[in-house]
Amino acid sequence: MNDQPFSFTLRLEDFDLGRLPISADALRANPDLLAEAISQYYSDIFRKLGGTANVAVTQGAVHVTWHPETGAARDLLFHRALALLKNGNYREADPLLQSLHARFPDDNEVLFNYGMMLSDQGRLDQACRLLSHLVELVPDHSHGWTALGVALSRSGNKPHAAEAFQAALKLDPSNAHAMRNAAAILAESAPAEALPLFQKAAAVLPNDQQTLLGYGTCLLRLGRSDDADPVLTKCIEINPLSDLAEHARTARTRLAHASMRSNVAGGLRPDVVMYCLGALQKFQALGSAKARAVTFEIAMLGHNGLDINDPAQKYTLKSLPGKFSGLHLVSIMYVGMKAIAPDRDAGIDLSGEYSEANKLFDMERRHGSQ
Repeated sequence: MNDQPFSFTLRLEDFDLGRLPISADALRANPDLLAEAISQYYSDIFRKLGGTANVAVTQGAVHVTWHPETGAARDLLFHRALALLKNGNYREADPLLQSLHARFPDDNEVLFNYGMMLSDQGRLDQACRLLSHLVELVPDHSHGWTALGVALSRSGNKPHAAEAFQAALKLDPSNAHAMRNAAAILAESAPAEALPLFQKAAAVLPNDQQTLLGYGTCLLRLGRSDDADPVLTKCIEINPLSDLAEHARTARTRLAHASMRSNVAGGLRPDVVMYCLGALQKFQALGSAKARAVTFEIAMLGHNGLDINDPAQKYTLKSLPGKFSGLHLVSIMYVGMKAIAPDRDAGIDLSGEYSEANKLFDMERRHGSQ
């Protein structure tokens, strides 16, 4: 058994009762049950790491002493926490980092990793406190300034976040994460000034979705749609199922919609009117169940991007025979969405064409009934 124990004390009010299997109200109402539950909680954690743990809950605080079997306790805990963070297991990493911070409140590595984890979890006040303490202790910690800037930005404090990113870049001009985040704030008011930062960040982080989304959006703000589209397309291809990819898809759809409208000076597209009319006719013949299947298949296909400005009939469906252009499929989907969820945003405005197609469809039905 290792002769060097690891001990820390944590205020009871700083312990998250949500970690325990018993309701917080029941625990607060029964101090003995609370002490037993917390003791079992920490005993289980440290038993998994090897060795023995003694836990006491007295006078509003939790006192833990762990005797690891071998090795330095701090390093064992820290590397285990890092492995959990790498796998996205914040729930198990949290008590280890909290324990380390309670025992070593000025440990730079603990402050940095615990602060970033808290920031990612949305516990921003606590994250800002830890990361501010880190840069006070180590003023030349470029990544620490970057992490602080992210936490400040997430909390809505954009001016101080921008200052933190500038401090990071002053220390390390090659810090691409600081570039990306500084550019994101700058792009809101001065996209022309933000663009060089995004370009440099994208060169260093060519496969970072957040960087590419910011870069592409900045290009759109500057009216450089031809340059923005391939950047947004690459952003989607990296991880098509992510939220960032969805934002990039939305931006590309708006871009394609604007380009489509520009072809007719913002007026109605006769081809879209006819596509919508054909969809109304087809859906009436298919029935509601098959119409939904067609709509959902197109919507899923659209997650990979549909080129509505290319007239080539290069798309096929399992639920409908034939080949279709991107604009044709989007028109069919629009009609289907209006039947399934009329108030839902379809991602593109074909309301004018849809209205005109409905008039023609009603006219056909009236004539057919005579």
